[in-house]
Amino acid sequence: MNKKITLPYGHQTRTIEIPEKNLAWVAGPKTAPPLGDLKAAVQAAIRNPIGSPPLAELVARHGKQTLILVDDGTRSTPQALILPILLDELNAAGVGDSDISIVVALGTHRRMSREELIARVGEAVFERVAVGNLSQKPEDFVDLGVTPLGIPVQVSRQYLEAQISIAVGNIIPHMYAGWAGGAKMVQPGVTSALTTGRTHLIAGPRVYEILGNVDNPVRREMEEIAVRSGLKFILNVVLDASGQVAAVVAGDVIAAHRAGVEIARPIYTLELEEKADIVVASSHPADRDLWQGFKPVNNCGMLVRDGGTLILLIPAPEGIAPDHTQLVDFGTTPAEEVLALVAAGKVADEVAAATYLAYDQTRRRIHVALVTDGITCAEAAKIGATATTVFADALQSALLRHGESARVGVVTQGADIMATFKLKARA
Repeated sequence: MNKKITLPYGHQTRTIEIPEKNLAWVAGPKTAPPLGDLKAAVQAAIRNPIGSPPLAELVARHGKQTLILVDDGTRSTPQALILPILLDELNAAGVGDSDISIVVALGTHRRMSREELIARVGEAVFERVAVGNLSQKPEDFVDLGVTPLGIPVQVSRQYLEAQISIAVGNIIPHMYAGWAGGAKMVQPGVTSALTTGRTHLIAGPRVYEILGNVDNPVRREMEEIAVRSGLKFILNVVLDASGQVAAVVAGDVIAAHRAGVEIARPIYTLELEEKADIVVASSHPADRDLWQGFKPVNNCGMLVRDGGTLILLIPAPEGIAPDHTQLVDFGTTPAEEVLALVAAGKVADEVAAATYLAYDQTRRRIHVALVTDGITCAEAAKIGATATTVFADALQSALLRHGESARVGVVTQGADIMATFKLKARA
C-alpha cells in the first residue's frame, strides 16, 4: 500500500506516493491560532515596542524623513497587508506620506520589476509613497570601517541618510543567520556585495551549527552592522505553516527580534524520532531557483543520515543560480580549493563561494536528487546532483540505493525548518 501526500510545488501542488512500509514520518511547520485582527495586532506591536521608544518619540528625536526596508519576492512576509498599517501609524506620529520611501533591501538578489514591486507592496502603497529597489552601484555605498571579526562594512548611502529607518520582515530559521528577521534586513539587505560576501564566507562552512541558533558569530556581526548604521526600528511577523500571521513584534533590532524567535521556534521546529535514509522535501517557499533552494537542501539535508538521499521537489523556473553563475562554475571543486581561490582574490562572487561551501557540506554527506521542471539532469550533474521531472523515478532510484527497508521521511515545506531528534542516526 502507498501513502499519498500532497506537497506544495511553486504556485501548484504535486501528489506523491510513498510505500507505507517505508514511511517513517511526515513533518513540517505547524499551524498556529489565527490572530483574528491583523490590523489590531500590528498596531499593538508598533504602539507597544519592545526595547525601543515609540515611533512618535523616535520621530521627535531624529526627524521625519523615513525609509522603510522590505524584503523581496523570495520571502513570504505579507508586505502588502502590513505596510498600509505601518504608514498610517507613521502618519499618526507626524510623518507625512511625502516623507516616506520604501526600498526593497535586495542584498545581492536581482532587481524587482515594476510589476513585481506593485505586487510586493500592494497597488495602494505603491501609489501612496515612493517605492524602489536598492541601488547596487558601488558608489552608492558608504564605508563604515570593519566589524569585530574584520569584515569591511559598506552600507547603502540612502539608508544611512534616512532620519528614521524601519525594517519590515519575518522571522524563520535561516542557515546563515540562525534566524531571519531583525538585523538581516540591513546585512545583507542594504550592504555591498563585499560585506555580504565576507559575512557569508564565515557562515557557509558553519551552516550545520548556525541553523536555529540565534546566538552565533554571523548574527552578532549582522547586529553590529545594524546598530552601528543606526537602524531605528523593526516590525517583524511570525507566519505559520498556512502562511497566516501568527504573531507581530516591533521595536529594538535585537530585543524585539529575540521575542519573535521564541514565538517562531515551536512553529518551525520538527520533533522527529530519528534521521531517515531518504528524505523527500518540498522546497516551498524557496521555489524560484536552486539558489533559494539551497536553504531546503541544507535544512532538510540535516534530517538525512550520512550516506542517505535527499529528494527535493523544486520548480526552479529560473534555473540553478541565474544571479550567481560562479556557483555553477565551481562544479564539484573541493571546498579547500574554493577557499584557496577566495584567499588568492580569484573569486569575483564571494557570496556564490559561501553558498557553494554550505551546499558542498551536504552534497558530500548525502546524495541530492532534484525533482524539477526548471533544471535538466545535465545541469544538475555539473554541481554533483541528479534531476528528473518524475518523482517516482527519483524515489525508485533512492530505494534501489538504500534497500527495500529504507526509511523515508517527508517534509511538507522544507525551506524554513529546523529539527530535534529523539534517536541518533543509524550508522
